[in-house]
Amino acid sequence: MSFVQSRFARAAGAGSAAATLLSAAALIATPMAAHAAPAATSITIASPAGGKVAADTDKQVVIINVVGLTGATLDENSVASVDLGADTDCQGLDFYIVTGTTQIATKTPTGGCAATSGVASETIAINFANSGGTLTKALSGLVFIAPPKLDTTAPVITDLSSALQSADQIQQFVSTGGQTIRVKADNDFTFSGAANSLSATLGGKPLTEVKVWKKTDGTQMTTAPSGTTENGNWFTGKTAAGMTNGNLSITHNGVTKTWSATDLGTSVVTVPVVTAMTPNIGKINIATGVTLTGTFTGATGVNFCGVAGTNFVLNTAGTSITVKTPTSGLADDPAGLGTGNFSGVCPVKVVAPAGSNIHTATTVFSFVAE
Repeated sequence: MSFVQSRFARAAGAGSAAATLLSAAALIATPMAAHAAPAATSITIASPAGGKVAADTDKQVVIINVVGLTGATLDENSVASVDLGADTDCQGLDFYIVTGTTQIATKTPTGGCAATSGVASETIAINFANSGGTLTKALSGLVFIAPPKLDTTAPVITDLSSALQSADQIQQFVSTGGQTIRVKADNDFTFSGAANSLSATLGGKPLTEVKVWKKTDGTQMTTAPSGTTENGNWFTGKTAAGMTNGNLSITHNGVTKTWSATDLGTSVVTVPVVTAMTPNIGKINIATGVTLTGTFTGATGVNFCGVAGTNFVLNTAGTSITVKTPTSGLADDPAGLGTGNFSGVCPVKVVAPAGSNIHTATTVFSFVAE
């Protein structure tokens, strides 16, 4: 190779090397393209329905639907944490399950999330790992609502026993239903009487005829929303047949809370049921034979105004009782018919281990003095 040729060759090689260096320099000087921020066509609360969650309550499951996600992948390796609103205790939640490419589930932490305040609904976010950005949704539809709170002393009783001292109020309910119960709110909570704001079950069966009453005047129902001066008010409802326990569930303003029978001190018992009684009238001081029909398994006697009848017989099927009215022991009549005489109406109670029957129009016996 001639000098000239070798020079040109060296020049060509030098030029190639220079070009390589320039290319490298250009690569270093050119900034990398920015990573696209996560975005989605829609972010919605799939569960609970309506997005309403009990505030200050842990282990409340929230399921988020994400549709049309770009700039990130919804999977276990990509997600770092979830934010469920403004409460800092509910941000950066790292206990979640990605249930699919469009859905993630998490739950509220110990102590729950504070009630939503100042906004229509919470801002939620999914935070991605490795500086993958954050997918945020303002006004997500997630709302934390204060759950119902009950009085700490005998909060659930029969309405008929409400005038008694707390120690004497009745918290035992019959499985056949038909009783009106009273449920009392805590002193810093108000049951709302607004339409469709309150429902409840006892023993797994819905209460009917639910009515919310004022604390300031217990003879008047209220339709006012919660958060008024009626803190510590109560509602009443009628029990249904088929209850198996004393557990109470209340749904108030869209959130549900359940108390066990142990929490409340309540119980449900199976007691005698009287469907018919004949006759229902007789003379005082004369033993009148009475036949009762119904369900009387385990019954041991029948009382008239608290006084035991005589000649008690229960058939083997437990469906019929024959008994005679007492001939002594009934209270004197106020009108003064004489010692041992009584003229009036007596409740009839079938005595059984779990308790007595509910007093109804059927279980009334009238004594006459002639």
